[in-house]
Amino acid sequence: MKIKIVFGFLLLVVTELTNADQRYQVVPLNPGYEFGTEKAFLLDTLAGHMWIWVESPSVGDKEGGRYLIYQGELEPGRKIGEIIHQQTWSSSPLP
Repeated sequence: MKIKIVFGFLLLVVTELTNADQRYQVVPLNPGYEFGTEKAFLLDTLAGHMWIWVESPSVGDKEGGRYLIYQGELEPGRKIGEIIHQQTWSSSPLP
């Protein structure tokens, strides 16, 4: 409950900031299957920086926490369909 209040307050503050200055935009994200986790995507529309904000409660012996994770900077492409950045993972199991 406390996390939802803090998350709501953060969204309210950021929403007020974005109303005054359209530079920063916030989009709430679906937390998926994680218990009580709150997530939001933040975008700096002027410089193109992106972050994910995550807050999760402590559950049992697992610690909770609040994280602001930098996701990189947007880059314009030169043509439609151009891949700007790519990450791949091996399909083979870890040793």
